[in-house]
Amino acid sequence: MAHVKRRSRLLNWRSRLNFLSQQLHACNDILVSQLEVTSVPKKASPKGFARVDSESTNTHGWLVRILRGSERRSRFFSDKTHGGKAKSKKKAEDCYQAWVSEMAPPASALGKVTKRNSSGTVGVHLATEADARYPNCHYVSYVASWKSEEGKRRSIRFLVNKYGKKVALALAKLAREKQLLDRSKVIALHEKSNGPLKISNKQSAAKQSATKQSVAKPAKKAVLKVARTK
Repeated sequence: MAHVKRRSRLLNWRSRLNFLSQQLHACNDILVSQLEVTSVPKKASPKGFARVDSESTNTHGWLVRILRGSERRSRFFSDKTHGGKAKSKKKAEDCYQAWVSEMAPPASALGKVTKRNSSGTVGVHLATEADARYPNCHYVSYVASWKSEEGKRRSIRFLVNKYGKKVALALAKLAREKQLLDRSKVIALHEKSNGPLKISNKQSAAKQSATKQSVAKPAKKAVLKVARTK
């Protein structure tokens, strides 16, 4: 009886040790994988093809993909089939270069009107901005924007409330075409072919009411001060 109990205890301890050993191995694998990720960053794949390494499916190789308009091509180069990682990569590079020479060049979005464009002209859009100084006060303007030769973003806006919607759009288009940041030069060019501009000084209703309130309040305070001094 004692021999059976001793044997069961030994088996119990052995199972516990096996469990602890498995847990230690699992923790070690996790630490090693984390160290590999943090110390050795993964290199970005070359343009046109990507590295595929799947241990679960035992798939290793390079996947080549290319898209030109509506035509899409893809092909996988296995390390096992093509004699190793380096040779399969060379095959993938050759395939991609062959496809590039066969297919049409990629279409550029530069100079194309997108669905979000509200003016019908590239680089010109309608913008609405709130004025933090006055509650419920908004400014609507046409904004012309472009990139300079140095790669810097440039923009100029023309208020609809000041120039009118039609003229503000025309001024923004002219500024975008000539890439001018000087508003006076843009207006001068427009006036040469269209005559003098009619500029309105009309303020928005929200701004007018806010201005009246800010002017009226100090006057009331002054009257109160005079009454107290008497």
